[in-house]
Amino acid sequence: MQQAEKLSKLNIFLEDVKIKDKNFHLRLGANFPIISDLFQKLYSDSPYKEETFELLLKSLVKNFEERSPLQKKRDMTRVSNPNWYCSEKIVGMMLYVDLFNTDFNGLKEKIPYFRDLGINTVHLMPFLDVPEFENDGGYAVRNYREVNPKFGTMKDFEALVHEFQKNDMNLIMDFVLNHCADQHQWAVEARKGHPKYKDFFYFFPDRNLPNAYERTMIEIFPDTSPGNFTYLPESDQWVMTLFYGYQWDLNYKNPMVLVEMIDTMLFWSNKGIDIFRLDAVAFMWKEIGKFNQNLPEVHLLLQLFKLCGQIVAPGVAYIAEAIVAPEEIIKYFGEGLFQGDECDIAYNASFMALSWEALATRNTNLLKKSIKAVPKKPRNTTWINYARCHDDIGLGFDDKLVAELGLDSLQHRLYILKHYCDGFNGSFALGQRFMIEHETGNARLSGSMAALCGLEKALKENNEREIKLGIKQINLQHAIILSLGGLPMIYSGDEVALPNNYEYLNDESKKYDNRWLHRSKMNWSLVENIENSPSAQAQVYKQLKKLIKIRKQTPAFADNNDLEFIDYENTHLLVYKKTNNKDTIYVIVNFSEFDTVFERSLFADFSGDKLYNLLTETDIIIHEKNFISAYDVLWLRK
Repeated sequence: MQQAEKLSKLNIFLEDVKIKDKNFHLRLGANFPIISDLFQKLYSDSPYKEETFELLLKSLVKNFEERSPLQKKRDMTRVSNPNWYCSEKIVGMMLYVDLFNTDFNGLKEKIPYFRDLGINTVHLMPFLDVPEFENDGGYAVRNYREVNPKFGTMKDFEALVHEFQKNDMNLIMDFVLNHCADQHQWAVEARKGHPKYKDFFYFFPDRNLPNAYERTMIEIFPDTSPGNFTYLPESDQWVMTLFYGYQWDLNYKNPMVLVEMIDTMLFWSNKGIDIFRLDAVAFMWKEIGKFNQNLPEVHLLLQLFKLCGQIVAPGVAYIAEAIVAPEEIIKYFGEGLFQGDECDIAYNASFMALSWEALATRNTNLLKKSIKAVPKKPRNTTWINYARCHDDIGLGFDDKLVAELGLDSLQHRLYILKHYCDGFNGSFALGQRFMIEHETGNARLSGSMAALCGLEKALKENNEREIKLGIKQINLQHAIILSLGGLPMIYSGDEVALPNNYEYLNDESKKYDNRWLHRSKMNWSLVENIENSPSAQAQVYKQLKKLIKIRKQTPAFADNNDLEFIDYENTHLLVYKKTNNKDTIYVIVNFSEFDTVFERSLFADFSGDKLYNLLTETDIIIHEKNFISAYDVLWLRK
């Protein structure tokens, strides 16, 4: 379709649109040709592409008309500061509503707690309606337009959003794009044989095509849900289910699925969501004979989600939840003409895994080598920097880089697992293996921050030395994610060093999945009088609170694509610097339990004799050789 023809089509459509908002018309006019091209690339062979494209345009108009004046005002504020999510003042926490404080009303009651700690961006783990038992921790959605009744009503949710906005807080929503529950109405109708809804999924009459797909598909949960297809005995058919058998993959080759999901996203934008975490995006498009992650069509789909979102709700940002190799994750920010125009934020998953590798080995060589291999991201995009989350830790290192260090890739991973799970070499960690590969012994890793850092075991054994080292390791992880730039995300419970949750083994719906080991119920008794408490948990909380406060007062900790890692020969140390127009901040991290030194030479552009330590609020004299203690972190202002 030529440009003139596209604009003519747009003008015909706009003749029936009563919206007078100039900015909406400008955004729609600017993005319409691109949306049209992307839609054509994906759906040129679809028999109802014209019908669905018109439905998409109508959805944009309808949702903008329904967007509140307050939301539109917030949009305009953010349009004038388009990379607001890169600010040093943004600090996030992710949490389960029920585990944190029962329900939406309980969450609202804890706004003073967030404010005291310095949290202003809250990522709610899935809160939509799900089946009671098999729901993958909320990621098997039964109804995309209803909240889970155990958290309250939609009015309760809207009241929570209102209080968040009054307190200048942001809300992140998990938007489950790849699949829905087999109890969703679409799946229920498809099971009955309804042709419209069968086409919302991947149905097969026998194993021929599933077998062809399987040749290039990875298994996500090989222990608990092997294979990528589920047999439906009532209809003698197979349906694609990459995650669990009760989660049916949505068929984005059908444009109606895309239109429904974009409309749903805009519905929640209008409810007050500030940032969407787009779940499992790497798997959204499948082709026989091709690896089932990161296909080019995935990026076209995400560009459509983003462009449509920008037209209706330009103040909203988007996170790509794609836990893939660094050279692939960078593509989710957009490439070529779309550089910076796909997702705004992505998970810094490789850095997270490598930080745990460095703690286990007391060696930063692989971390530093891997950082150099990550392509530079576009401006106005950022990372979520995190140490723990609801998920396991995948030891997804680049085998080639491991080999370049003279290490065997498998043996290196097995060493890390022994460190965190078996108490190897004196480790106090209490992690557990997740999804073990029985042929090799390789696995992913579960466990809370306090358990992996040795604090849980040290407290049980009242080992004073290990308690101190455990606290320092937790502080180290938090100090890194708060100083890298980007959006730091604290995992709820880590601020008070919650131990592993072993109670999940008593729950029939959870005991098969040891990721519940690090999904603990918040212990509010730990918070009582925490400012005056000498406990280990209080020490962690107070240090984190201090770190957050300093970060917010330090513009150099914003993400302006200015992060620079400094080559340094001491293998225990990681050194990097952040800059802005006024400040240069050097960060020095000791990944070992040994006291060590750093030379003046690492400050190549520094000619003075002292630097200001932000953490101790004192000047320190810089000598030819300088001391840094076990698991210590320095934030030094030039």
